[in-house]
Amino acid sequence: MAGLRRHSGLAAICALALVIGLWNTARYETAGGYDATAHIDYADGLVPGWHLQHPGNNSEYYTPPGYYLIAGTVDWLVARTGYGNPDRGGQVINVVFMLGTVLLVAAIARELWPGRRRIELGAAAFVALLPVAVEAEAMFHPEPFSMFLCTLALWLCVRTFRDRRYAFALGVALGLTQLVRAWGLYTVGATLLALLAGRRWRELAIALVLAVAIPAPWYVHQRLAYGGQPVFPQPAQGRQLPAAFYYGVGIPTVVSAPYRFNHYRHWIPVTYDGLWGDYFGVWAWHRGAQAELTPTTSQKRSLVIQSVVGIVPTLLAVVGWVLLARSSLRRPKALAVAVLPLAGIAGYLYFAVRYWTPDGDLLKAIYMLSTVAAWALGFGYALDRLRGRWFTATVALLAVCAVVELPFLFV
Repeated sequence: MAGLRRHSGLAAICALALVIGLWNTARYETAGGYDATAHIDYADGLVPGWHLQHPGNNSEYYTPPGYYLIAGTVDWLVARTGYGNPDRGGQVINVVFMLGTVLLVAAIARELWPGRRRIELGAAAFVALLPVAVEAEAMFHPEPFSMFLCTLALWLCVRTFRDRRYAFALGVALGLTQLVRAWGLYTVGATLLALLAGRRWRELAIALVLAVAIPAPWYVHQRLAYGGQPVFPQPAQGRQLPAAFYYGVGIPTVVSAPYRFNHYRHWIPVTYDGLWGDYFGVWAWHRGAQAELTPTTSQKRSLVIQSVVGIVPTLLAVVGWVLLARSSLRRPKALAVAVLPLAGIAGYLYFAVRYWTPDGDLLKAIYMLSTVAAWALGFGYALDRLRGRWFTATVALLAVCAVVELPFLFV
């Protein structure tokens, strides 16, 4: 009975995540997400035709084929049944990846902080109710798979500090995540740094060799086919952005007008509004069909509410990450979790600045999903540090935010 009570909270979070995911994948347009047509064409061309995409309009040729191989196979199997839209299969598997991420985040919390249930449940709830993760889960998109593999790698890294045999699985996970999205390189760097700081030389060598060897054929193909650097073989724009791009917070439009094209020359408010709302219009309003459209009055109200709802959990996640980063200096086992957000932000900014587009299209919060586990653990860690009335008041406020937010999570 005690064991049942111990796991009931996590089971409830997983059940809610599953309900939200299945509801949204059944109702959200298959072609409604970011570059959905290109992603669908990639998967359908790869299975059963085994054709990689090539440069051109509406092409994802620079994206590794990992997700498309799985999604294409599922779509092909569904098509054989003759039931419904076979491309729904590529959306449904993202529900599995989302649920797996929630469970892995909870497992990392148990491994790093045994018996501290607040961290485990807080981190799991953060992932399950984060709007950008819920939105990506409903799309035909590789990011949820990338998020899952990066979180799996974090868990395997933490486990490797206890049992060196996990180093082989860690290396495989680090290699596979690079075959889904380039953002997996953040996790590769964070986990290898943690092993280096912990002086786990044998485990570091194993993980490094596998992390290089597994994606090597893809990188070689990209280099031979397109030249230049193989991760993102497109010409850089070379645009000089104003200094305010890096520190501007977009007040007051980050709250009063949290949608395109407001404050698009400042990465912080665009990313924040993408995390908690629908800045680019693929979820709650025009679905990105025509850039000149703006939300209706009721949609604007909903987006403003979302921007306000995200303030408290964002502050907790940031403060918790800072505290966690400080403590990890004495505890290499947690170092990968602490380093990952910093690596993710640096890579996110490098990509956005180097390949800047006039409409700020590359500042999509969905590109930060590979780091969501670390932010979630920071949120749980900060929540656990609160005591007495502060804890009670914060939990009550978070509960109100969750209730207010819930209708937004269902498409």
